[in-house]
Amino acid sequence: MIEDKDSADKIPEEIAKLLKTQGVTRECEEKIISAFGERGRRALKTVVSRRVKKYVLQPSNRVRWIIVGREEEYLVIPLVKYCSCKDFFYYVMTGEAYACYHLLAQRIAELSGLFSEVRESDEVYDKVIASRVFIY
Repeated sequence: MIEDKDSADKIPEEIAKLLKTQGVTRECEEKIISAFGERGRRALKTVVSRRVKKYVLQPSNRVRWIIVGREEEYLVIPLVKYCSCKDFFYYVMTGEAYACYHLLAQRIAELSGLFSEVRESDEVYDKVIASRVFIY
């Protein structure tokens, strides 16, 4: 398991390279689970289940990542390492954990290309989609 909380939110370069070149392979899965434990396992399940969505908003070209969780949809903003889930609020923000599984799932999906891309207008996103996402 990764111990350094400052660098743990980054997938190790070896794993990132495998994801980019080979996708989610058995070897990759083992390395992610070894590095991130149960959060890695849950992130992989989310990615393989195709529950990661990349919204590209027009005309602004803003990108918003939505992870379809077990109970809700969560907003993930990778640039600032943010997720709208309760795990992030209770454990990541307090320093008890380095990342929630939604953040890991977003990164794995982005590196491997295993996500659904949705093109939508800024207006529809702001009125319909953003209102469904729970944000503290």
